[in-house]
Amino acid sequence: MPRPGAKAAKKSGAQAARTTRDRILDAAMKLVARYGIAGATTKRIADEAGVAEGSLYKHFADKADLLIALVLERLPGIREVFGRLDQAAGRPAAEGLAVALEGMIEFYTQAQPIMAGISSDPGLLRLCRQRFMETDQGPHRAHEKLAEFIRLGQQHGALRPGASPDAVASLLIGACTEFASLARLTGKTPGGMSKASYAKAIVAALSPVLSPGGVQTAKKRV
Repeated sequence: MPRPGAKAAKKSGAQAARTTRDRILDAAMKLVARYGIAGATTKRIADEAGVAEGSLYKHFADKADLLIALVLERLPGIREVFGRLDQAAGRPAAEGLAVALEGMIEFYTQAQPIMAGISSDPGLLRLCRQRFMETDQGPHRAHEKLAEFIRLGQQHGALRPGASPDAVASLLIGACTEFASLARLTGKTPGGMSKASYAKAIVAALSPVLSPGGVQTAKKRV
């Protein structure tokens, strides 16, 4: 029979471990944005998190494992982006898509520094691909979820029947990544627009394939 207080102590220890792990991930996210993946050394991450460098290896096998966890756990979730569309039910399709795009621009703005660093390291890229396959998580989910959202809208008259949801999703994601790339590399945005105004302008450019009277449905989550 467990000793009195043993269960509480075990729970407290698990909570402390989760808190340390979260601090490490938060520190890594901050330092990767500031120094890049190469500059975000384990020593810097440990110092920022307020732990000994050796403590990192109690929670992550190596730096690669830490960075993969960062991608899977700390980047803003695409599912959260589409959760915002619950507020857009019944609005014209253009308004619903603009809400989604504004969130996706933020996603790619934060994702690019991490993904660029991973892509430039063959070993780390190989590990990430393996982890993405095992968990069915990763950047590909952005396209899949947006295409499915558009496909659902098409069923409710928001998109002309002949349009390809996958092609439309690719066009929209490409626009989002360009906004993030230009802002990061030049400090300027396309046309000097804000995220919100840019998202609306991109959707307006799709007017030939959006049904004028169509409404976007948000009843079924993607």
